[in-house]
Amino acid sequence: MEARPAHAADPASPPTPAKGKRPWRALGMVRSLEFDVPGYRFVSAPFAGNEPVLEGRLREIQLQPGLWMHCAEVADLHNMVSRVGFSAGLRIVVVLGGQIDVRIGGRRLHLRAGDHARHASAAVISMPQDAIFERQWERGKWERKLSLYLSPEWLESQGWLSDARELTALSRRHETGAPEPLALKFPDQLCITTWRPSPHALALAEQLICQSDESAPSLVRIRLAGRAMELLYEALASQHKEAAPGAAPAGALRPRDQDRMLRLRSFLDAEVQQPLVPPLKIEELGRRFGLSASALQRQFRHAFGSSVNEYRRLMRLHQARTDLEHGLSITEAAYRAGYTSAANFATAFRRQFGLSPKSLRSRL
Repeated sequence: MEARPAHAADPASPPTPAKGKRPWRALGMVRSLEFDVPGYRFVSAPFAGNEPVLEGRLREIQLQPGLWMHCAEVADLHNMVSRVGFSAGLRIVVVLGGQIDVRIGGRRLHLRAGDHARHASAAVISMPQDAIFERQWERGKWERKLSLYLSPEWLESQGWLSDARELTALSRRHETGAPEPLALKFPDQLCITTWRPSPHALALAEQLICQSDESAPSLVRIRLAGRAMELLYEALASQHKEAAPGAAPAGALRPRDQDRMLRLRSFLDAEVQQPLVPPLKIEELGRRFGLSASALQRQFRHAFGSSVNEYRRLMRLHQARTDLEHGLSITEAAYRAGYTSAANFATAFRRQFGLSPKSLRSRL
């Protein structure tokens, strides 16, 4: 990425937004017709046509046949309800910020993340049969959420089911206190259990969200699948008395360090919203957040899977994509993203999103 020229704009540091929230509009807009899943419908929708329904972004990536990852960083724009059919299988849900309020097969699941990283909440959802998923929309409500979906076929391929139709007891515990076998067995009816993710699980979820991209190459998907499997282990182990999660890996962030990294990311997000203000150097960021430059870089990479400047570059490209979708010229979007060469901007944009800025403009 090219160095940004100095500007005479106000050099004041950008205000840091509430921790956990994202610059939703910079991440993009989701319109109603993008919910193209068969049977998806909005109930009492206060709009007509292909209107924006969310600020932010949704991503869904197949990591392996039958293993899917869904990431949501969104804020609701309307008050309404939506419904769609959910396929049978196992789901792991981690809410890193905000809240979700949904019903699955008539059972309510309301997860809310607190003010600190250690207050994130999560659930394991075992579905032996297809069920209706209902989402309660509320204008201004926001969520940062990671979901993993494992189909019965994937579970069977791992030796966890003797039959693809046999979703019998994952989290049911013997009331007698007798040892429960470690072989995964799933209940014969819908079962939703909550769990408290460890700092390591939260770091894994953050890395999966930050590095998720539909155009991710095969090698990146292998890395994402590995982290998803680690997160899956923690979730399933939390459901068994005798299979408690192991100790966090060496170098795992403490809760207060994870909180500090979330504040740093919020600061970087705010920084991107002021493209004419030169970004702080790593050393200046370190002084602001009470760390040496090397410690700041190390902790940020552990929390989000990338360096500070790699993250800045990614967010500027997302902002550029949003700018293009809102009618800004390619030259203007490139300049706001910190590029003085339209060709270099186009190369970086294509590498990130799988299409050129010109192709994106032509589709609008």
